[in-house]
Amino acid sequence: MSKDSNSESRFGIQTGHHCKERSIRSSGRCPRAISYNVVRNVPVAAAASAAGKSQRARPARGLSIGLLAMALLWVGPILACGSFQPRPTPTREAPVAEPAVETPVPDQPAPTAPPTTTPSPTETAVPAPTPTVFVRNPLPIGEAARITILGGLNVREQPTVRSPALTLLAQGKRIIVLEGPVSSDGYIWWKVDDNQGTVGWVAGGQGQEDWISAQVGDARPVNRSPVIGDRVIVTLNGELTVRAFPGVGSTIVARAVTNSAFTVVAGPQAADGYFWYQIRSDDGQVEGWAADGREDERWLSPLE
Repeated sequence: MSKDSNSESRFGIQTGHHCKERSIRSSGRCPRAISYNVVRNVPVAAAASAAGKSQRARPARGLSIGLLAMALLWVGPILACGSFQPRPTPTREAPVAEPAVETPVPDQPAPTAPPTTTPSPTETAVPAPTPTVFVRNPLPIGEAARITILGGLNVREQPTVRSPALTLLAQGKRIIVLEGPVSSDGYIWWKVDDNQGTVGWVAGGQGQEDWISAQVGDARPVNRSPVIGDRVIVTLNGELTVRAFPGVGSTIVARAVTNSAFTVVAGPQAADGYFWYQIRSDDGQVEGWAADGREDERWLSPLE
């Protein structure tokens, strides 16, 4: 038995057409065949009627299955959750600051008041007495004195040989004693004023020898350069030329002999290798410029 492509339905009913039985009709074609149900030998018309009923019952069954599925979709969550209630929306709570942990502070001992004591009376420091310096021929403070040592004395800032020297006082120089005596470095020191603007300390000797004398005596010439106001005498062995102006080429005014006395009124002026001073005689008859000397010889010496 041959089948076509639609020989079997969903329910196993054979719907194919057969030409096994030929009609006794004279046309010779296969007349409209009568279909039978292969299984139950039901005619095609009865099968079709049954199929129609089955098609009408199929939609109702599909609808019932759909409704049942929808009911399960709704009833399932209800049964799982207990009731169909809307869940409350979670509320975010504001964070609460935790209280700061306080660090325990160790107990501090109560300050102990210092014992009250009566202060002892302040002792006044008594300066050590200045050692007494023995001087064979002391110099009177505030009085004049004279340098007597050959070659003169250095004037220093402090009473010590390590102090810098300020100037040199020539032999015969007249000074004023200000302070002393002070013993240092094996010498006896005196603070003096040389009457020319220098104040400092000079060594007066080493105990057995006096380099400064309180015996001033009469004024005498000293080996130093003159200053304005000095009383000077001519110490040149011979005659000292007095000129109208500083310089060896100037006009000669006068010639002064040894021990002639003058007063210095101006100078010094350097010219032609000499230092020149303007001098005036006591009677005013001689006035001019004279050289004070050379390196190893003094021609005008101040009187002190």
